[in-house]
Amino acid sequence: MNGVYLKSQSVGSIVNDNFATARVFKTFGVDFCCGGGASLEEACRAAGADVDVVMQALLAENQSTPSAIPFDSWPTDLLIDYVLKVHHRGIRAKGPGLLNDIRTVARVHGDSHPELLQLEELFAASLRDLESHLQKEEQVLFPYCYALYEASMRKESHAPMHCGSVANPIRVMLHEHNDEGTRYKYIRLLMKDFAPEDACATYRLMLQDLESFMDGLFEHIHIENNILFQRFQELESISVRK
Repeated sequence: MNGVYLKSQSVGSIVNDNFATARVFKTFGVDFCCGGGASLEEACRAAGADVDVVMQALLAENQSTPSAIPFDSWPTDLLIDYVLKVHHRGIRAKGPGLLNDIRTVARVHGDSHPELLQLEELFAASLRDLESHLQKEEQVLFPYCYALYEASMRKESHAPMHCGSVANPIRVMLHEHNDEGTRYKYIRLLMKDFAPEDACATYRLMLQDLESFMDGLFEHIHIENNILFQRFQELESISVRK
């Protein structure tokens, strides 16, 4: 990572180079997943962060954590497997229990913390929307892209997608990712950056689990928005019969 051109580098590509830098962007509120195409300078401006301060933190993070999960170097089918087996499974495994915990805390502390009642509504809506989103990926987008990848490996052509182009479902996925990103940014604000001053131990544990859930969701969005979706369109361009 070179500081000379870092300001003009996209935040998505910075995270691709070293996923550990996502921690820096999270600290400064810089959107690296839904807004991954923006340059560091543009993304910092949008977040109200000092680009020079963020840049120094990125350089320090890269020096202290020189290696991280190299998602950008993984083959496409392995990345899809990872999203399915880690993120899709994780959302379904952790989401319902977390919602129950939120409801429990809201029932006990809702009178003094009315924001918990709003959190309960927001998170329940998120799980409903995410389930629909995951099914679209599992039933439509990913099976087609697995087939495209296999065709490219065999240097064979493949039939066009039934909906015209892979760009069409990708457009829907991007819109839904943006909606979830917006929702969780608001949740972070509502929950005072997951660090309310007078929260009890149970409340704090719930917030830790909620923050971990959000971090996993943003990793999911980053992998798809900034790596997989571009690869899917490239695979289609070389494998689909004209």
